[in-house]
Amino acid sequence: MTAQGFFKEFGRLIRIYPKIPLKITFSENCKYSDQLAYCKSVQYGFDTANCTSSIYIYDSYMCDSCQDCDYAVESQLCYESVDSFKAFNCDYLNYCDVIRDSAYCYRCSNAHDLFGCVYLDGKSFCIFNRQLTEAEYKEKVKKYKTWPYEKIMAVVEDLKKRYPMTQTIAAYNENSEFGNYVHFSKNCYMSFDAAHDENSAYLYDTFYTKNSMDMTYGETNVDLSYELICSENVFNSNYIYYSDKCVDSSYIFDCADVKNCLGCVALKHKQYCILNRQFTKGEYERKSLQILRELKNKNLGWADLKA
Repeated sequence: MTAQGFFKEFGRLIRIYPKIPLKITFSENCKYSDQLAYCKSVQYGFDTANCTSSIYIYDSYMCDSCQDCDYAVESQLCYESVDSFKAFNCDYLNYCDVIRDSAYCYRCSNAHDLFGCVYLDGKSFCIFNRQLTEAEYKEKVKKYKTWPYEKIMAVVEDLKKRYPMTQTIAAYNENSEFGNYVHFSKNCYMSFDAAHDENSAYLYDTFYTKNSMDMTYGETNVDLSYELICSENVFNSNYIYYSDKCVDSSYIFDCADVKNCLGCVALKHKQYCILNRQFTKGEYERKSLQILRELKNKNLGWADLKA
């Protein structure tokens, strides 16, 4: 088979198979949502996993009873927060971690009972970065909570101007300087909104990815793979789209639990398939090697589905 013939048939398979309008997997009682996995009682949730009893959340993970949150991780009882990590009973946070019972804070860490604070670490009972006793805090914060949102944020924005702002936001990394919003990663280059990745490059919104490149929404547990979108549990595979549990495969579209497959669409629990046709192990190894060599020599890719 020629490279042009392979992509022509692959494109045909993609067009003829029905597409799922909403991608909601292993979830229960989730309405008006898309791209959910392992969620329960989530409404208006998008790109979210392992969350419960939440509404209006985006790109969040392991959150419970949260509302109007983006990029929230392992947080509970939070409202109007962005990039909160291990937050409990907090409102209006922006990039805070290991924090509880606080509101209107920016880049605070390992803290509790803060109001309108910025760049504080290991602090408690502070209002607008001023240290108070516990009794003073509990008494004064009642008054500040009655202030309108705009007045509180005006003070917070003025406080932020008094501190130097770093070019990127990152923490707990090793040799992973180029990127933004990167955490707990090692030997990574040009990564964004990524965490727990190793030895990888050009990543966006990935978690627990190793030895891989060029990925968007590599959800979890990807290793030795290239050019992947919205897929997880992938090993030694390339050009994977909306698929789960792929091993030693290439050009896979909306498949699950496939191994040693090439150019397949909407298959489940299959092995040694090319363009959705079943082959023996020997036939697959011979034919797939010839096709992959053709693709490499012709320098064709995803953009050539109508070749």
